[in-house]
Amino acid sequence: MGELTRAGRLAGAVAVLIAAVGIAGAALASPEFTVTGNALSDLGQPGDPAATGVTTALFNGGLVLAAVVGLPFGATLWHESEHPLGRVGVVPFAVAMLGMAGVGLFPAGQALHVPAALGLYLASMVAMALDGVASALAGNRRRAGVTLSLVAVHVAGWVVWAAGGPVLRPGLALPELLGAGVFAAWVVRVAGRGDSARLAD
Repeated sequence: MGELTRAGRLAGAVAVLIAAVGIAGAALASPEFTVTGNALSDLGQPGDPAATGVTTALFNGGLVLAAVVGLPFGATLWHESEHPLGRVGVVPFAVAMLGMAGVGLFPAGQALHVPAALGLYLASMVAMALDGVASALAGNRRRAGVTLSLVAVHVAGWVVWAAGGPVLRPGLALPELLGAGVFAAWVVRVAGRGDSARLAD
């Protein structure tokens, strides 16, 4: 089980790197993309002014690959959980990975794109929240505070964005990047827990 958990930690970290490189590479390769004028998914939508063959390959391909690579991270969530509630978080984490893959497989404009994106962001929030509450129930208040603060930032970003007008408006990349960054930070933090525990010993 130790080897499986270590493999899962590595998978999580590598998945974050793949997604980051794919998104950043697509944004840099785009002739029109701006964070204040576009949604991230514009980079993967054929025919969009912000998209080219390179951006669609980097963005869509990067998300699908990151989701596949990241799935084994669920084993780490299971085995590193401090409370049984944390193990429940494996389910929404898997849903988030499926949503991430769906965003890449079904570019913007296709019927399944929005459900996939909603699944990614909502399920990631739930997975993080369950992990934070599990840490609190286990008595690890510092870890719980950090994790739940990340959840609060994620939620607040979308609340502020929604309060400013229609959700689907230019600049949607701003809350999307915030949410993606928070989720990535949580994955990396959980992936490092085993190393932290060994150093503590």
